[in-house]
Amino acid sequence: MPNHMNPPNRECTGRIAGAPVATPAKILLILAAAALGPGCAGPVRFKPPAEVRRTDGETVLAFDMDGRGGPDYWQYQDASGRKRAIAFSGPEPGRPGDRIGLDDIPAGQVPHFLIALDGVPFDLVEQLYREGHFRLFHPPGRVICCFPSMTDLALSQLFGGPAPVANEALYFDRVANRMSRGNEVYLSGANSPWVRRVQYRCSTWWDARAYLDPQSVFDHELAGMSEVFRRTAAGQAFAYSVGTAGLGTRGGREAIRRYLLTIDRMCEQIVHERRGRVKLTLTADHGHNLTPCRLISIEDLLTRGGYRVGKSLRGDRDVVVVAYGLITVASLYTRDPDGVSTCLLASDDVDLAFYPAGEGIVVRSRGGRALVRKDHDGWIYQASRGDPLQLADVIDRLRAAGKVSPAGRIDDAALFCATVDHVYPDPLARVWEAFHGIVQQPPDLILSLRDGACHGSRFFHAMIGQVASTHGSLNRANSTTFLLTMLGGVPPAARTRDVMAILERLRSGG
Repeated sequence: MPNHMNPPNRECTGRIAGAPVATPAKILLILAAAALGPGCAGPVRFKPPAEVRRTDGETVLAFDMDGRGGPDYWQYQDASGRKRAIAFSGPEPGRPGDRIGLDDIPAGQVPHFLIALDGVPFDLVEQLYREGHFRLFHPPGRVICCFPSMTDLALSQLFGGPAPVANEALYFDRVANRMSRGNEVYLSGANSPWVRRVQYRCSTWWDARAYLDPQSVFDHELAGMSEVFRRTAAGQAFAYSVGTAGLGTRGGREAIRRYLLTIDRMCEQIVHERRGRVKLTLTADHGHNLTPCRLISIEDLLTRGGYRVGKSLRGDRDVVVVAYGLITVASLYTRDPDGVSTCLLASDDVDLAFYPAGEGIVVRSRGGRALVRKDHDGWIYQASRGDPLQLADVIDRLRAAGKVSPAGRIDDAALFCATVDHVYPDPLARVWEAFHGIVQQPPDLILSLRDGACHGSRFFHAMIGQVASTHGSLNRANSTTFLLTMLGGVPPAARTRDVMAILERLRSGG
């Protein structure tokens, strides 16, 4: 679940500083959201082609955009299916004028618009591309997000700027020995510094509706994004959609598929309106597991294990559990992370547990234990029992390829490439980063849950009624999203923090 906040903004237009989702204490505001009315939805008007004609090595799509009964806009697809050129009516009605090669337009001479969606799994984007959608763009690349796979953490890496305070706006303040005032942190924007880098982010009131009436929020955002883009004559403009989070959470795969097709049509419409003189990029913060989830109670598991769950730490048996969104990860604060992880790993719903120990990070599964350490530009993975991250075969292959030193240091770039499709993509870097720098105040213990279970606010869960899909954990579905751009071909896979550098190289012709 996203976890950010912004001050109110003019309806549909203008620079937005950020906005929250419906957090437990704020969900009551949803009851007042109807006062906003139906919203200023600007429907995407791009039409399907009126005619498709295939010739040798090329497909021509003809559109009747003005509704006068004849074609006035053409697209030209090459043999791979990419739309490489467009044309508008020439001197003779119903006949195309000169072609405009989309790849021939220098990126530095036209605006670049980036839309960051909330929660999109790579596999679904890849499937849609194979079906013939998003063909203004080069083929999609995988993006491996941070861990936990959470919006504020991922988008802070994407857009740059300071790290969020914590994994969620609700966290344990060790100095004060109490929980933060989650909604105040949320409202202040302290946990979403990335919002200052974007030009469109819908307002607080619309965000409060994102999980009860996500379609109206999404329609509102489409209108707002379109207006911001229309006013941008040069340079870059970045937009973020929270409505897609609610659509995916409540509707799962089919809802995500529907809104992606709408985004595709919106991009087609922008290119048509700009007569090709624009470059577009689509990406997302994290994946989605596309699995219906039931809410589990980590608090009950701890209580049965003899721990005291509360809002402060007084003794070794005390545990503070953050319950804010509805996600497949949990942040805990405790003086006994090893004992707490032993207690919780007895549950079939808990996949992995992570906590710092000395100069490393302990990784535990029910039958396994390993230590992750950073070593210059590489990693050490020492499994003392079992293989909790399932890396033994990967490391053997890398050792045979000369990518593991005699001392056991695993090359970072080689490990990333070797684990893009792994059950836990890029696991060592992401686990290390979870406790070193991705947030200012990391928890003492992080749990990664199995798909089918989620953790968070009982009140939130009761309000939305179902969780058809969510995110947060270390596994591939939760962690892998996508990058589509008109700027040029992208690498097969990249980390979220490297996406902007990739786009800038493409934009500058590098």
